[in-house]
Amino acid sequence: FLLSADARTVTHSGRAVAAQLPRAERLVVVTADDDVAWHRIDIPKAPAARLRAALAGAMEDELLDDAQALHYALGPGAGPGSAGWIAVTHRGWLADTLATLEAAGREVDLVAPASWPRAATSAHLRLRDGDAQPMLVVEGPQGVACIGLEGTLARSLLAADAHGVRCTATAAAAAAAERWLDAPVTVLGDAERTLAAAASPVNLRQFDLAARHRGLRALREGWRRLQQPRWRAARVGLAALLAVQVAGLNAYAWQQQHTLDTRRQAMDELL
Repeated sequence: FLLSADARTVTHSGRAVAAQLPRAERLVVVTADDDVAWHRIDIPKAPAARLRAALAGAMEDELLDDAQALHYALGPGAGPGSAGWIAVTHRGWLADTLATLEAAGREVDLVAPASWPRAATSAHLRLRDGDAQPMLVVEGPQGVACIGLEGTLARSLLAADAHGVRCTATAAAAAAAERWLDAPVTVLGDAERTLAAAASPVNLRQFDLAARHRGLRALREGWRRLQQPRWRAARVGLAALLAVQVAGLNAYAWQQQHTLDTRRQAMDELL
């Protein structure tokens, strides 16, 4: 686990069973790069209650596993009746992970992928457990690819972007990455990359794995976002608007009370 006070730097990290995880305002589960496959398809027009089954039917020929054993989630900006990215992962282990955390009283707000399709291509090299050769993760308009460095496919993916590709690597993989690229790379640790993934626009908690009490969660998430520094101007403006409204209501109440007192005085004089 990683614990961060500002969502940018790690204040504490370690390993613990679910019941002993530190308490936090927000709990995000981040999947590994190769836990999720991305497919771009024409998303079927279907109501929300039937969209998951429609996706399974539409993607059945593209998947190696049983379509019913997989979990699907709409990618950034995707919606029924248009072309968009669909995230696919094994449903069993994700459901078990969520159940284990929530049974221990840890409410999961977001399940974020470590990588997802983006407008600009970027590459990251990291070591997998037990591997001496780094794995290349490429994110871009064509989707996400997680491949080894053997052969020519990895180089062709990087060469396909005419504007150049921003390359990063973990500290353990940096030396091997620079030898393979014949160029320097920016060191980006797993912790920093995980924190960046926690701000993902994609939440894999969709359809039958969607969180309950979504209205309350949405309010809490909106309030959390409003506390971020970039929304300071909005907070000041909202506070000023509320102050003006309160002052206006007080002035209106005083005016109404004055009118009422005047009418009472007139009635007394008439009597």
